[in-house]
Amino acid sequence: MTKPLSSPKLFLAQLTLPVNRTMIRAAVECAAQVGNILSFDEADNYTLQVAVEEAVCNAIDHFSGLPGEDERVHLEFYVEAGLLIVSIREKGIPFNLSHADKYTPEDLEGMSKPGLGMLLMHKGMESVELFVHGREGKETRLTKKLAYGALPDSLRNRRSVKRKRETVKNYIIRPACIEELPDICQLAWKCYGYTQEKFLYDIDALTEKFASGEFKSIIAIDTDRNIIIGHVGLKYHDPAVKVSELGLAFVDPAFRCSGVSRDLGPFSRKIAMENGDAGIFDCSVTTHTFSQKAIQEYFGSSPCSLFLGIVVSDMEVKGLTVSKQLKGSTLNHYYAFDHSGKTIYIPQHHHKMVQEIYEWMDVPRSFGKPEKIAPSSDSSLNVFDLPDGLNVSFLIVNNIGENSFNEIEEAFQQCRRSRKDAVYAFLPSGVPFSPYLVEQLEKRGFSFAGIMPHIHNGDDRIILQWVDVPLDMDAIHVYGDRARRLFSYIKDELKRVDASI
Repeated sequence: MTKPLSSPKLFLAQLTLPVNRTMIRAAVECAAQVGNILSFDEADNYTLQVAVEEAVCNAIDHFSGLPGEDERVHLEFYVEAGLLIVSIREKGIPFNLSHADKYTPEDLEGMSKPGLGMLLMHKGMESVELFVHGREGKETRLTKKLAYGALPDSLRNRRSVKRKRETVKNYIIRPACIEELPDICQLAWKCYGYTQEKFLYDIDALTEKFASGEFKSIIAIDTDRNIIIGHVGLKYHDPAVKVSELGLAFVDPAFRCSGVSRDLGPFSRKIAMENGDAGIFDCSVTTHTFSQKAIQEYFGSSPCSLFLGIVVSDMEVKGLTVSKQLKGSTLNHYYAFDHSGKTIYIPQHHHKMVQEIYEWMDVPRSFGKPEKIAPSSDSSLNVFDLPDGLNVSFLIVNNIGENSFNEIEEAFQQCRRSRKDAVYAFLPSGVPFSPYLVEQLEKRGFSFAGIMPHIHNGDDRIILQWVDVPLDMDAIHVYGDRARRLFSYIKDELKRVDASI
């Protein structure tokens, strides 16, 4: 059933139950209370309860075998576009409504024939729909039209009036103090909800990273109101390598303060330079181009890689319209302080693109002659699983040796068995054997993602990616001619690799 996109969603109730028939009564009672709130008559309330009972029964009965202790059935009741919608989500065995038994009894003995429950669900509802959400399981959605005036005034009129944004006239930018970390947590929630990194909402974890120097926080303060209105952070993933990640940038949406975003970048760059960093990188989402534009124009960074399918789909930015897809991507930029020259080893077919990227960053590199014989030294590989919500892994090759390909292949197969959405391989580009290792991985389905200077052990990396989730390339938005050139090359390489395997 198609609903107006602009129709606001009014939440009524939510219930989470174990996968056990004993709990069906609780779901029915919740439905009854929702029916009472919406002034359903006795007949309509009864049909709602029956429909919910049958839907929850189906959800429980279609689990394969005994469900685990952590398995749940999730119910949500809400109003949208004049309709009551009941959503039942679970992760049981796939079920196709169109293939369900039809209730066609020929006599009284057939009253228990399969399909009766489905008939009862349809009888009291405008529609019964099934949606499959991939890893998130499936959803049965019941829809019932509401009578005019069914929604109580106390619910209908509770929506807040949008406040007029106030203009910030005077502000300063400076490093944050440890006492200001709770305010930063609150501002992050105000701007992004709980879609930022977990440590930002855990004051103990944030304080620990702040005190150790792993995280540097820069804030903008409205001097007239004495409140924090903006923030950006520098994260140090490896204390031994002075390359920071610029991120966790947000500005209070309640205020009009366009200059803050522009000024936070240069100040954080000053902090990183004083710290002796070799450079700063960032990861900008591609659902919109606002952050990309800021990092390129205000900070001076250049695009160097694009990771397909690396971010979760529920990332949100309050006040911005973003494109939606199963998994999002990031355009990664780099700003170099270290402009010393080096020799790197890159496959011939990537020379032109890689040379362009280094020229964008003003980092001089020359191409050396590859060697087909692997170094006799021991190989070294780390597998880094990003947080569960991302469901991706980094394969970081520290040293290339005789057994590097076998180690990468073993780690890659483990990622596939774990059903990772994507795997990203970081290979040292300062080793003459590296181009042959790249070509071997391309034969396994990896394709070019870009490069990054200085990031692991102070060395440059060429980055390859393997993605196993659907991607809508039209939903990936990049800013600037350089980013468009890189994105075009990455798409071409993806097609070339796919065609060759």
